[in-house]
Amino acid sequence: MKRIINTMDKLTENKTIELLMPHLERQGYIIESFCLGQTRGYDIVANKGKDKLLIEVKGAKAHKDSPTKRRDFFNSGQIKTHLGKAIIKCLETKVSCPDAIIAIAHPEDEQIRKAIGGIVPELNKIGIIHYWVNANGSVQLEA
Repeated sequence: MKRIINTMDKLTENKTIELLMPHLERQGYIIESFCLGQTRGYDIVANKGKDKLLIEVKGAKAHKDSPTKRRDFFNSGQIKTHLGKAIIKCLETKVSCPDAIIAIAHPEDEQIRKAIGGIVPELNKIGIIHYWVNANGSVQLEA
């Protein structure tokens, strides 16, 4: 029996960014910049004292106006590809900005957890922290 996935519950990258920023501000961070849409750069850059936090954010589905939208939500192959690209970007940044805190954020999503949940704890071993962002605005730091 094929399971039906409610795509209305899937968060886009933009929505994940919008939900994560207030959490960071409650943690004492000041948002320096953020990127929505197809803009290049880190999705969120925040500062807290002398600490600089750079976050690469991924979504569970493409934004409705995305020029690359193909499916209603990302499949496990796409999720893994997006994570792989994010890891490469984070590692490159660790070389160029060794004092920065580097992170990746994903929506709290069953499909994403299934595809990469076992990999996420390993990110800490290479100096990358991870945020799980819920549609209700709660955020879990996996560090």
